Amino acid sequence: MVPFFLDFARPILHSLIDGKTAGLQQFIEQAIADFHLTEEDCAEMIKSQKKTQVNDRTSWAVTYLYQAGLIERVSRGHYKITEEGRKVYLSGDEITKEFLTKYKSFVDFQQRESKKDVIGDNPNQRNNATPSEAIEIAVNEINSSLVSELLELVKSQSPQFFEQLVVDLLRKMGYGQNGFTEVTRYTKDEGIDGIITEDKLGLNKVYLQAKRWNNGTVGRKDVTSFIGTLMSKSSKKGVFITTSSFSKEATDSLTHLPSDVSVVFIDGIRLAEYMIEFNLGVTVKKTYEVKRIDSDYFEEN
Repeated sequence: MVPFFLDFARPILHSLIDGKTAGLQQFIEQAIADFHLTEEDCAEMIKSQKKTQVNDRTSWAVTYLYQAGLIERVSRGHYKITEEGRKVYLSGDEITKEFLTKYKSFVDFQQRESKKDVIGDNPNQRNNATPSEAIEIAVNEINSSLVSELLELVKSQSPQFFEQLVVDLLRKMGYGQNGFTEVTRYTKDEGIDGIITEDKLGLNKVYLQAKRWNNGTVGRKDVTSFIGTLMSKSSKKGVFITTSSFSKEATDSLTHLPSDVSVVFIDGIRLAEYMIEFNLGVTVKKTYEVKRIDSDYFEEN
């Protein structure tokens, strides 16, 4: 019998404890050895997907360990153990969801504001979820993991790619569409990275600022500079997008905007969520249909 997915956490840490890097296949092989899984165990498939249970559960264990900061990604598909991961492995502690909640990064992963499930964060409520609630919880959890993966990929691209991504996202959201306008990218033009129209006739322009940062936060100075540029333009609408986050001082600066200036902030998490919502850089892997009784069919005249 294939163990619960978080049981795979220790074999994963085991395969990394010597300090080397490893990927999914090495993790699977370590788990098979540690759990003494049979060929029949390894051949068991998950429903509705062409994927073995061992592969699926190992993948999810990797996600949870990564989100908790017990392992770190060194290249695409390859990981190494962190110092905290080493401590956890050597301690012999059982790695459960409850155990992982001691790490803020894992809590953030599960409880992002836009991804809270319909029954809240109470473990007892989650365990007693209805089938419909369980589906929604699962989808939210999958999307939360996808947000992290997307954001990491975006951060690894060039600044030029990110600027184009920002324009592509706004187009996906309905701006600059239907051939009525042409999106023009700017390079080092007063801090403006792009310009796009919000109406079909191309009358109202929105200026874009894109900052692809791996660390740190966007501060008041960056925002003030962007606002100053907007105020010199004929249109005073702007979108500031970053892969990181905005400082409190930067956010507070929006409360002092002139009445004719409008600026929207999109941080890294929200950016990835929008990419998922508008299918930019993602594809639909599987579609499930939830059906109900058609009561009209059973009504007799």
